[in-house]
Amino acid sequence: MRIVSFIFAFLCFFATLRCRLKLVVNLVESILTSLILAQSGTSAFRAVEYDLPETPLQWLIYAGGFALLALIGLRVQFKDTAELRPFWRAWLMLLRVAVLVGIATIALNPQERTQKMAFRPSQVAVLVDRSLSMQFPESTPVGVSSDPDSPAAKGRTRAEAVQSLLADSGFVDELRKSHNVSIYSFDAALNGPHQVLRSLDPRAQTAGSPIAKPSASGSDETANSESTGEISGQTNSAAPSEDWATIVDPTGLETRLGESLLDLIRQVSDPSLSGIVVIGDGAWNAGVDPQSAIELARSSKTKLITVGVGSTDQPVNVQIANLQAPSDVQAGDAFEIAAFIQAQGLSGRTALVELLGKPEDVDGQASPLGSTEVILGEDGVPVRVPFEQLQNQAGSWEYFVRVKPQDRVLELSEGDNERRKSVNIVDRKTRVLILAGGPMRDYRFVRNMLYRHAAIQTDVWLQSADSTGAVSQESNKLLSAFPKTKEELFEYDVVVAFDPDWSKLNTDQINLLREWVFAQAGGLLLVAGDVYTPDVATEPSLDGLRELYPVVLSSYVPDFGNERAATQAWPLEFTREGREAGFLHVTDDPVTSADVWNEFSGVYSSYPTSGAKAGATVYARFSDPRTQTGFGLPVLLASQYYGAGRVLYLGSPEIWRLRTIDEVYYDRFWTKAIREVGQARLKRGNNRGTLLLERTQYVRGQTVRVRAQLLNPQFEPLVAPSITAEVYDPDGRPMLPPLTLQRDENREGQFVGSFRVGASGVWRIELPIPQSTDALTEKLDVVLPSLETDNARQNAQLLRLIASETGGEYFAINEAAVEVPKRLPNRGEEFQIDQQLRTLWDRQWLLYLLAGLLSVEWLTRKLLKLA
Repeated sequence: MRIVSFIFAFLCFFATLRCRLKLVVNLVESILTSLILAQSGTSAFRAVEYDLPETPLQWLIYAGGFALLALIGLRVQFKDTAELRPFWRAWLMLLRVAVLVGIATIALNPQERTQKMAFRPSQVAVLVDRSLSMQFPESTPVGVSSDPDSPAAKGRTRAEAVQSLLADSGFVDELRKSHNVSIYSFDAALNGPHQVLRSLDPRAQTAGSPIAKPSASGSDETANSESTGEISGQTNSAAPSEDWATIVDPTGLETRLGESLLDLIRQVSDPSLSGIVVIGDGAWNAGVDPQSAIELARSSKTKLITVGVGSTDQPVNVQIANLQAPSDVQAGDAFEIAAFIQAQGLSGRTALVELLGKPEDVDGQASPLGSTEVILGEDGVPVRVPFEQLQNQAGSWEYFVRVKPQDRVLELSEGDNERRKSVNIVDRKTRVLILAGGPMRDYRFVRNMLYRHAAIQTDVWLQSADSTGAVSQESNKLLSAFPKTKEELFEYDVVVAFDPDWSKLNTDQINLLREWVFAQAGGLLLVAGDVYTPDVATEPSLDGLRELYPVVLSSYVPDFGNERAATQAWPLEFTREGREAGFLHVTDDPVTSADVWNEFSGVYSSYPTSGAKAGATVYARFSDPRTQTGFGLPVLLASQYYGAGRVLYLGSPEIWRLRTIDEVYYDRFWTKAIREVGQARLKRGNNRGTLLLERTQYVRGQTVRVRAQLLNPQFEPLVAPSITAEVYDPDGRPMLPPLTLQRDENREGQFVGSFRVGASGVWRIELPIPQSTDALTEKLDVVLPSLETDNARQNAQLLRLIASETGGEYFAINEAAVEVPKRLPNRGEEFQIDQQLRTLWDRQWLLYLLAGLLSVEWLTRKLLKLA
């Protein structure tokens, strides 16, 4: 009996100790759970669980063990109380049963499980094309119209059709009934999400009312008021307006469909994503292949639904693909303005091409200068239309070329039917001074060609000739020495130096040459050779002259020009800048010009260089891999601005080999190179400054880099941290903020800056000269890119491929409002975000109850003298 009582006492002590150990932990858990549930907008569920046996064998063991323990305990109690009165017998038995029930309760380990659940709403992303192709009509204009310019004839644009779908059709509202909707747009990159939509939680949207969530007090209150902008059905006035016109505004220069889809899938891929809706014309003209996005969508199980906008028929359109004209022309010289007419859907039909012109400083309409009818070629094949012009009036002239189909057809776009070009008519001849260390071939060919040119006056100093000038040279004037005074040198516009012996110039003459380039905007063309150029690289007395070179000349010249070492010609390896440089186009068409350079076998050798200087532009390199050093291949053609002037470097005296293809190409190369380095001199309108642009024609969206060379009133380089220029768009509106040109740390008196052109037409730059009432002015033409117009029809095949390969479907835009929401199931789901277990038996009252029952039983047994 004593042993059994001891066992019962031990079990009660163990239960009490377990209860005390968990008391503090459970108290803290209880407090934290209450705080979380009070502050959370999620729902919580509670349930009571027990540690019940899981298998029949466990049931048998647990039940048998407890029954045996109870039987022993009750049997002992029954024997101990056999001689007591019935009341005390029943009382002790009741106490013993109560203790057994307490032990059984602890053994069952009752627990309260609290689960906190959250709702993940279904998601839908809408991706809208906003490239320039979306400005075309939604449907292809067909037939002949008496008024093709009327809006009724053209219909709405593709962008307007998309805006109508998003804003007016109820398409977005229908999606919002089951999904959170995010709006993205794309052109050259992915944009968004645009903060224009306010979505409701789908659990309440289907009922037509805002979502309700449990509060801390147990009552329901309206949820998502901040995210939806609605409280109890009232609209929040602080919510932003849905500016659909801004989102779909077609401004992009490229359509990177593949890249944009890749970025979007990576951003929004999630189990709750129902799908991505792609709205556009299926254009893809830059970036990665959309197949990469299809593969990512399949691997991430992302459904892509495509909505096609625009007609799949071949559009009818005629455009001026390019307009070519020289930037500077000598008054009285004939020059050519060439327009390249490209058409679609009009093969074999005729079009009228007109040329108009007027002085830039004269207001009013341009005057007709000529017209011609042309037969349009196959789709996408340009037709060259030349206009010969002869202008005697000096100044800047504006020329316009317009094209119209003879049949008044409805074109896809008429914004590309006119192009403008500015030509500067110069009323004086270009003065060129040629220096040569010896009668090399390039020197002889260039000298003769320039001497025959009507707009160029050439003086020559051949250093190897007799000082008496007895040697006959084709020139206007034969010099026996380099000019010694400013009056003599400053009358020249360009100096062409064919590997001269610079040691024949004293220090004053070298400084005079530097001043002529820096302050007088002189153009210097340096041709390297193997005789005297090595001295420039090494002689300390020529340090000042070395500054003029845009490259770092190497002092080590291994077999330069040695035919035994150079047994084959190596073509010129043009850089991107070289391929785009207009003065390197030896034909009127950049494509055919590139073909000529590809046909050119090249040169046998090039002077070794140790790279280009900071700020220099490299146009071409010598491609012989044996000449490569740690600085790369030798620089063959490069230029740099030196003050107001410009220096062009040619690393080989073998360009004469270009004559083997055609003498015309050789003449054009040298004429355009001389014009290029001398254009700053010709455009110099103010003695205190020059405004320089890399070119005068840009594509919409490109960056324009502006360089200014300025002098102070004492004609010294201007010292200032920055200067401000005004930039005016084609409508005459100033760009805000104004363009700031920062000081070039590498060149005294020079300031550089850049801006991006966002509209097609004529832009104007005005730079007020500090401490002066004068201003420098420059104009540039901005044209639309051809990427978005080369193929303007809807690429429905690509859109169908994207949809079918990812489990989606393709729809025309007039079907989207009804059909697309049906294909996007609600993928919203509840999920568990937290779970807590609280043991129910380790309460204080249970502790006190067990202790009390044992104490009462012990006291009763003591009083009854049973202990």
